[in-house]
Amino acid sequence: MKFTIAAVIAFAASALALPSAHIDRRQDIPSVDASIPAMSNRLGQVVPFNTAGVYLDAKAKGI
Repeated sequence: MKFTIAAVIAFAASALALPSAHIDRRQDIPSVDASIPAMSNRLGQVVPFNTAGVYLDAKAKGI
């Protein structure tokens, strides 16, 4: 019984401690639609999937 009361108080305290202000976005809105296949190019940018544009690292290094 005591543990239940302590747990409820702890959960209530943690819920009240959460920030109520607006949280800013850390990432930009993606330029690629999530419903279509996407990949990243060799520069790390997200681009629509295109088999002709796949960067083959081993082939580029001559392996």
